[in-house]
Amino acid sequence: MGAAAVVGISGCGGGRGEGGPAYPRSPIVDGYTDRLSYRPGDSVTLHLNASTSGKHTLRLLTATGEAVGEFSANVYGQAAQGASPWETGFGYQPTAVFTLPALASGVYSIDGVVRLIVNGAIHSSADVVVVYPTNTEAAYNDRGGRSMYSLPESAPIVSFRRPINSKVTQYTDGFLGWFPRSQHPYSVRWIADVDLEDYDEISQAKLMIVIGHSEYWTRRAREHFDRFVLGGGNALILSGNTMWWQVRYSDDQSQLVCYKGAPDPVADPLLRTVNWNSASLQYPILPSIGAEFPRGGYGRAVGDKGWNGFRILLPESPIFRGVPIQRGDVLYMPSVEYDGAPLLNNPVTEGEPRLDLAALGAFRAELIGYDYGIRGGTDTVGTWLVYQRTSTSGVVINGASTDWCSASALQRAEYGVYAPQTVRVRIILNMIQLLLGSGPIFAT
Repeated sequence: MGAAAVVGISGCGGGRGEGGPAYPRSPIVDGYTDRLSYRPGDSVTLHLNASTSGKHTLRLLTATGEAVGEFSANVYGQAAQGASPWETGFGYQPTAVFTLPALASGVYSIDGVVRLIVNGAIHSSADVVVVYPTNTEAAYNDRGGRSMYSLPESAPIVSFRRPINSKVTQYTDGFLGWFPRSQHPYSVRWIADVDLEDYDEISQAKLMIVIGHSEYWTRRAREHFDRFVLGGGNALILSGNTMWWQVRYSDDQSQLVCYKGAPDPVADPLLRTVNWNSASLQYPILPSIGAEFPRGGYGRAVGDKGWNGFRILLPESPIFRGVPIQRGDVLYMPSVEYDGAPLLNNPVTEGEPRLDLAALGAFRAELIGYDYGIRGGTDTVGTWLVYQRTSTSGVVINGASTDWCSASALQRAEYGVYAPQTVRVRIILNMIQLLLGSGPIFAT
C-alpha cells in the first residue's frame, strides 16, 4: 500500500459551481503535495490520508469548485510519523503521482481538501501576479502538535509537508471565491511565497497583488518586491500585518525557519529571523509598503475605539470611481490586524489623521481611509493609503488590513465580495484597473 500509483488525469465537465453535479463525499481526510507550486507538465506527488481503503476517483477542482480533471488512486489511512512531525513533515507515503495538465494558473485542490497552486509556464508573462501567503499559512499551522504560535513552546522550524489546519485560510477564501469568477480582461499568474525567490517570476508583470495575511517574508523576497516597484511595477496590498517577520527556508525549501525570540543559529545578523522593523536587520518596512503593523495594531480587540472598517477621507480618489461614497462614510470591514503609516497627529485625540510625509519618505502619498486599533494598551491607527516612493517608482496601494480578502465579513448582501455589484468588489476592481493603467491613481 505504500507504493504510489502513477495516474493520468482525464478531463471532466461540470463541477461544484452553479449547475454542476453534486460529487460523492470524498474519502480524503487530509494530505499534502510534495511542492508548494507547480507548472503545467510538472509531476505532482500526492501524500493522502483517507477514511477508507481502496481505489477511488479523485477530482482536481478549481478554487470555485469546478472539476477540471479526475483520476483514480488507491488510498488508505495514514498517520504522522516521527517525534516532531510539525518540523520534519508527516511522512505520509506517496499515494499518487500525475503529470499536471495544461491548466490556467490558479489555486486548485484535490477534492476540495488538498491545495494545489498552479503557476504559469516558466518565465511566462502576465498582467497580474497574485502572491498566495503560503509562509503565513505554514507558520500558523499546528498540525503535528506545534506551530510558530504554540504555547508554552513555539516551533522555530515548521514543515510545509503536512496537512493544513490553518487560521489564515480565512484571509484568502473570499478572494479565491470571487476573483477567478470576475469578468476581467487581464492575464493572471498565481505564485507561492517561495516563488518570490526568483525575480523572473514577477519581472514581466505590470501589477503584483499580495493577498490575505502576508506576514512572513524572506530577505530575497523583499528585495525582489522592492526591485519590482522601484523599477516601475505597481503593487496592491490586500493584506495586513504585511512583512512583519523575516524568515528563511531550509536548503530543500521544505521547511520554514523563524526563531523569533529564541537565539537564531545563523551567522549573518542580517538573516536573523526577527521582526523586520528591528534595527539589526537594516531593512525597515515603511519604505517598501508605506505602513507597518506596530502603528496599525489589532482591529477587533476589546477596547479599541474604531468602527469596524475604514472611515473615508478622500471620496474624490479614483479608487471610488462609480462608487456612491462620501467623506466620513465607513467601508465596512471588521479587521483582525491593521498596518499603519506615520502620522503627524494622534487622531484619537486630535481629529482626522494627517500623513507624516517626511517620516514616510514618500515622493507622493494620499490617505484614503482609516480605522482605530489597539496594541499593548496603546491606541493605533490603520491607514489605507496610496504611496509612491520615488518619482520614477511604481505605485503601491496598501489596503493595510488582513480582511480585504476574507469571506467572514463579506457575506452581507450589501458588502459581499461574491456579487459583482457590491461595494467591496467595485473598489478592488477599481484599484486593479488603476494600477494597470486605466487612469490617474492619485486624486491630486
